[in-house]
Amino acid sequence: MQADTPEKTETITFRLPISIIKGLKRDAHFEGVSANTLAIRVFSNHLLWEKYERKVGLLPMTKSFLENVIEKMTDQEIMNLAEKIEKETFKSILVFMKRERSKEEFVRILRTWLSVSWMQHSLELRDDGNYYFTIRHELGKNWSLYIKTLVSELYHDSFSDKIHIDTTSSTISIVLPS
Repeated sequence: MQADTPEKTETITFRLPISIIKGLKRDAHFEGVSANTLAIRVFSNHLLWEKYERKVGLLPMTKSFLENVIEKMTDQEIMNLAEKIEKETFKSILVFMKRERSKEEFVRILRTWLSVSWMQHSLELRDDGNYYFTIRHELGKNWSLYIKTLVSELYHDSFSDKIHIDTTSSTISIVLPS
């Protein structure tokens, strides 16, 4: 990704209940950001992801539920879930988003998904031109296998070069060629 140039801004006024304003200010203070920065994050999450969730059948679930379900699955069941079932859901998301098929967009969507899924992650674009993702989670080796399989399948559907993914029971390291 190239260095982002600051996007033009515009001032807009909203009439909000005081309880929402107080909550926004409290959360912004807790996170160490301005209320404006937090509001931008909320609006961005809506535009980038949340407005598509219900349309494509995504549901919120607890970490403990997911952890218990996925730990009972075999490696083959997890790979089948990622390769056949979930891949189609994510393809639907991409169709709804009507986004371009570029590596930059792939990285942007992956990063958005990780953020809204509350998975800790870091992303670097290194001097070699490759994107380096590191994802941390507490859901075990089966979750790592699921993410590895899903990301690999989605990437290979759009691009012909190789993606490199290493996993442990709590981390996923992804190298995407630029």
